[in-house]
Amino acid sequence: MGYVKRTLLAAPVAAALLAGPAQAGEVILVDGEHAVSVHDPAVPSRAEIELGPAPRAAATAASEMSGAGASRPWRRSSARATSAAAAGRAVSRAIGRARGVGAADKRRWRRWYGLSLRTLSKLSGARATQLRYVVSSVERLALTGALTASRMPLAFLQLERNRQYWRKLPFPAPGDQVSFRGSQILFQYWAGEGLQLHPLSTFKKATHLHGFCERREPTCDRAALRSLLDEMTRLAARRSPRFIAWEYMFHFGGGAPPWISGMAEATGIQALVRAAQLLGEPRYVATARKALGAFETPPPLGVRTTGPRGGVHYLHYSFAPGLYVFNSFLQSLIGLYDFSRLGPDGRSGQLFREAEPEARAELPFSDVGDWSRYSYAGAESTPDYHELLREFLESMCIRRLGDVYCDYAKRYQGYQVDPPELRFVGPRVAPEDATTSIRFTVSKLSAVELKVYKAGSLAFQRLATVRRGGGSFAWQPRSPGVYTVSLAAKELRTGLGKKDRATGEIEVQAH
Repeated sequence: MGYVKRTLLAAPVAAALLAGPAQAGEVILVDGEHAVSVHDPAVPSRAEIELGPAPRAAATAASEMSGAGASRPWRRSSARATSAAAAGRAVSRAIGRARGVGAADKRRWRRWYGLSLRTLSKLSGARATQLRYVVSSVERLALTGALTASRMPLAFLQLERNRQYWRKLPFPAPGDQVSFRGSQILFQYWAGEGLQLHPLSTFKKATHLHGFCERREPTCDRAALRSLLDEMTRLAARRSPRFIAWEYMFHFGGGAPPWISGMAEATGIQALVRAAQLLGEPRYVATARKALGAFETPPPLGVRTTGPRGGVHYLHYSFAPGLYVFNSFLQSLIGLYDFSRLGPDGRSGQLFREAEPEARAELPFSDVGDWSRYSYAGAESTPDYHELLREFLESMCIRRLGDVYCDYAKRYQGYQVDPPELRFVGPRVAPEDATTSIRFTVSKLSAVELKVYKAGSLAFQRLATVRRGGGSFAWQPRSPGVYTVSLAAKELRTGLGKKDRATGEIEVQAH
């Protein structure tokens, strides 16, 4: 069975979408027994919603929320596994004890759990692996006392969605986004872990829907925006008595579920408060306010920590207190700032003011001279993450939150579009039959090619990848005379292939 690929919207507006926004993404839309790959301009692209490099080195034993389970998925096949019957009883008891939950919901969740077990018994291979992970996740939460009433809507909805999908629908590719007819929320496929709700992707979709309406575009769909935010409100978990949060329910980068992301939380708060104004729904402001506690609570429950420059920092991952991701931190600040202005909300404004000085202090450490870093003292950004950081810096600049953000936004755009600057340094004179270093400087990571000519004939050629700064090629001239040096540099990061050239002469002197 394969996918049928089509546009999501009806013919009258399809033409307007062919040149749609860059953020338009692909989503697998499930409708009963069928799955269709559709182009939806509201669905964020993969580049927008990647979780980032797995932070295994930053994860610690504290990554696990109290009562949330072990660092590995609970599986019946392990030597210490609890029996299937015990797991089933734990799930049933958790449902029965859930306070504030209606009888109809409890009956539906029990039925979904039973159907998932029966479906799993009929599956094998990779399909069984995906569904087994999600079943085991629910059972692990129940066995450790973490299957609380507020987590049940997401836990059992995710279970039912995976049951529906893995029976016989086409296998997705890792990272594919999936939605179900009648729902606006987005799941993402993680190999070995099934379909998982992606709060960041879903709230980014809400941001796009809001933008379409603000700009009065044909793709404006207020009903879809309202439906999405209502669904996400129902799926928020009470992570502590102080706040609600949108949790990730799978293992990632050394972190055990349920964990949260400061970036996803801030994007959710921002989407809620914007929609509250657009749709005239003050209840969304109330929901956003309930989520602020994540930025007041240290990990692993929340995302507030002390940053590398000594101020308040908001984490990308609640389980990785030593990983300071630049783009995520800025988006957290933007979400809090927008809430403080649009809410309006003094508490979110205070949270913004407490952390913004740390962002200013950290920002210079994101610059490697010709590109950006993904995280503090970490690896360099991929092109997508460099652009994401530039966009968030531009957003801070537009909001007039400091000239430093404007300066770095402009600088990082220059790193993307400016060609490399190449200069021949020397030598001007070299001895015959002796090894000589032909030296040069280049302004950014580039492939540098050297060609040396004598009387128009190629005498020597080399190619190397060179980082920003000085470089050299070793050359041993075989005869005296005047040689022409030709250097060419092609930048490697952006894919634009911009080039620069430099030339010079070397007089080779006889013994």
